[in-house]
Amino acid sequence: MEMKNYIEQAERKAGKQAALAEILGTSSSYIRMVKAGQRGFPVEICILLADYIKADRLEVIAASNLVTEKDEKKRRILESCFSTAASVTAAALVISVLTLSPTAPASAAFKNEIVDNTNYWQLIMGISTRQVA
Repeated sequence: MEMKNYIEQAERKAGKQAALAEILGTSSSYIRMVKAGQRGFPVEICILLADYIKADRLEVIAASNLVTEKDEKKRRILESCFSTAASVTAAALVISVLTLSPTAPASAAFKNEIVDNTNYWQLIMGISTRQVA
């Protein structure tokens, strides 16, 4: 889909271009330039726009970059973002990165709690504290 279509969809939802500009944190004139194919949005505005219209973030980012990209090789890469397979692959990549990331500090507190609880192992083994001491 073209960037113009995403913008028009968001404008319909917002009611008018000025309201959309406020939502995206940019100016109406900048939106007009993007819509006319003269400029592209930065990634963070693309994400805000995609979330606002409930569109795929990757597709909106790719559409924005296609507005100004002249290199044919880069254009083909960006155009590949519009396939369902690309969206599924991107989602799988994000999920794998989140799954393989280090544990959160909250889980570290849980580990310390187990280590500090001297009766934990004894409770599992059914040994009373009086027998061990």
